[in-house]
Amino acid sequence: MITVMLLAFWLLMSASFDWQHILAGIVLSAGLTHYWREMIFLPGKKTTITWRQIAAFLQYTICLVIEIIKANFHVAYLVLHPRLPISPGFVITSMGLEKELSKTYYLNSITLTPGTITVKCEGDRLIVHCFTEQHAQVVQHWYLYHQIYNMERGVFKWWNKS
Repeated sequence: MITVMLLAFWLLMSASFDWQHILAGIVLSAGLTHYWREMIFLPGKKTTITWRQIAAFLQYTICLVIEIIKANFHVAYLVLHPRLPISPGFVITSMGLEKELSKTYYLNSITLTPGTITVKCEGDRLIVHCFTEQHAQVVQHWYLYHQIYNMERGVFKWWNKS
């Protein structure tokens, strides 16, 4: 299933459906799935991807894009403001995520969102550099964290911002 999803993504991004692109996509998708299987799949356990998890991931991706756009406008406002109202600092928080893939989603989401950068992650402890105090408060109670948490457990709640 992962190989098929990677192949579909490859074909979507390459925007070419000739035999060379399809062959390269098959080889790369199968190779990546084989190489990263121990990180993605838990040893000794059967991993399944449900339609709920796919729907939750799509919801998460849409919400992440919206958050990135909002943060871009907010950071542009701060930088262009005559008084430059920034208050940079570090936030130390913890995650309750179990799977490495879920942690990777969360850490990359923080870094992709303008105004925040993941500095360090050790086990369950996370250090994030924030541009303002508002960014720091958002990181600690970010609704995208709850979506990743639910996605990890196979729970699907549409537009859950709690």
